[in-house]
Amino acid sequence: MATTFKLTKLAAVNIILSNIGQAPLTSLTTSNPLSSLAEGMIDEVCHSLQSEGWVFNTEQDYPFTPDTNKFIEIPENVLSLDKTEWSTIEPVIRKPAGVTNARLYDKRDHTYEFDDVQYLKVVWYFEFVDLPEVFKQYITIRAANLFANRAVGSNEVVKYSENEEANARAAVMEYETQQGDYNIFNDSAGGREFQTYLPYNAIKR
Repeated sequence: MATTFKLTKLAAVNIILSNIGQAPLTSLTTSNPLSSLAEGMIDEVCHSLQSEGWVFNTEQDYPFTPDTNKFIEIPENVLSLDKTEWSTIEPVIRKPAGVTNARLYDKRDHTYEFDDVQYLKVVWYFEFVDLPEVFKQYITIRAANLFANRAVGSNEVVKYSENEEANARAAVMEYETQQGDYNIFNDSAGGREFQTYLPYNAIKR
């Protein structure tokens, strides 16, 4: 039975380290400062890439329900919020002084309090291990090149060419177009808004 290789964060760190000629690690729990820097670089690229909003981490009309005090606390893995076609608020994420968690704020009515469920477009953050494989591969190559430039300060040690990085990015875009419901109308009951795939927008990401 065939098995599919799953790129772990440890494997990604080792790829980054090998890119500058360093020996592989057996675990991420190490005192090796380069390991911590490599892991941090993965997290940086992971956050930046997911913030763009993709099919796998974006939901339309996601329900946010007020608590008994009429506040809506925002989960830590929310990268961004936006209104949908049916929204009546101007949503932003803010953290009031003296509270632990960020809350939903309506810029239109200048309030943190809501009487009803708010349906918003949300972009979620996922840990590296939970990402689609094509995203993990691109993040690893991108992080490897950035790490080599920052840690060593020389482009000469970079093993991954700009062309390889561009090809990995293209694979991400191909996955996006295959997974997305582009050029399909969904009715209001489905809770999805109409999306149109524009090649120019995809290329300029």
